[in-house]
Amino acid sequence: MRTVPLLLMLSAALPAVELAPGFSLGGWGEAFARDETLQENHPRHSTTTQLGETENSVDFAAGAAIKAAYVIDRFKLRMDIVFTDKPQFVEPDSPVLLEQAFIDFNQNQNLTWRAGRFQTTWLGWEGFHTAELWRVNHSAAWDWNVQNHSLKPNKPFLSDGIGMLLSTADDRWHAEAYVVDDLLGDGDDTRGNDKAAGASLWTRIPAVGRVELGAGYDPRSTNAGAGNGDTHAFAIDLNADITGLRDKGWFFAVEGQWHHHPDLTVGDTLYGNDLVLLAMANYAFTEKVSGTVMLDYVERGFEADDNEIMEYALAVLTRPHQQVRFNGELFYWDESAEHADAWGGAMVINLALP
Repeated sequence: MRTVPLLLMLSAALPAVELAPGFSLGGWGEAFARDETLQENHPRHSTTTQLGETENSVDFAAGAAIKAAYVIDRFKLRMDIVFTDKPQFVEPDSPVLLEQAFIDFNQNQNLTWRAGRFQTTWLGWEGFHTAELWRVNHSAAWDWNVQNHSLKPNKPFLSDGIGMLLSTADDRWHAEAYVVDDLLGDGDDTRGNDKAAGASLWTRIPAVGRVELGAGYDPRSTNAGAGNGDTHAFAIDLNADITGLRDKGWFFAVEGQWHHHPDLTVGDTLYGNDLVLLAMANYAFTEKVSGTVMLDYVERGFEADDNEIMEYALAVLTRPHQQVRFNGELFYWDESAEHADAWGGAMVINLALP
């Protein structure tokens, strides 16, 4: 996995400046540093370091984002563009990523139609790169979720298609359904009319917080081994943002995600279905300083041995100025395979546009 700058969704939580009636602009710039040590059998151990040796690397990176929105009558345009000094994904091998570009049509206060490139919600709570910087560094769960299950180059959390967003009159219940090009993978056997479909339902429970259930189906998206082509995959996600104790300084979040693809094969090894679990606790010491403990577990495939990973992370998050975030994190990847662990630290300074 290439070392990447953090949190492509940061400015979602930052107010944009209205430059003209209906038009607003926001964004951020950041500088990032990461130090990591990989044991000799770690999956990301470099080929330039001889097997049997522990490898250490120090990386620096920078990034920026522009996020624009334009509202006219019942139409809304949303566009997010992320710039990085290193390409985030092999395809496209470009430092520029069009993260979102979609148009909403509000038919009424309870129904919105969406078309373009947008982040589908079956992934639910993205605790591995949330808007409020609960994490500084990409996690093991993020690493696995961007895998193309057809074993092609990794894919970002992006889908092109159409969607329908519904809400009840009291705004308590929300639902979304969509048809998009891709969710889990895109391989050699994928046909031009193979489209992924999904839906999600979320609500706010008094004194608890936001709870969401999402699901997605992606035909011919998963590698089934040499000579067997690509097979279908199904995914389900249950997540919650527990905000009932925010007046006491606490924020909690949990997520469970299951991918059903029993024929997933990597090389000559049958992986089968996989599982992702995350849990996070954030405590605000002051208005400008908080701390986060996060655990995430990834079972890359139940049929394969020594294929699980448990990650532990501790982050300190500061906001010396309303527009500035300066954060640090320590992390440990505990691989079930022998001599395959990784550990290190990361720091970032992020400046948001006014």
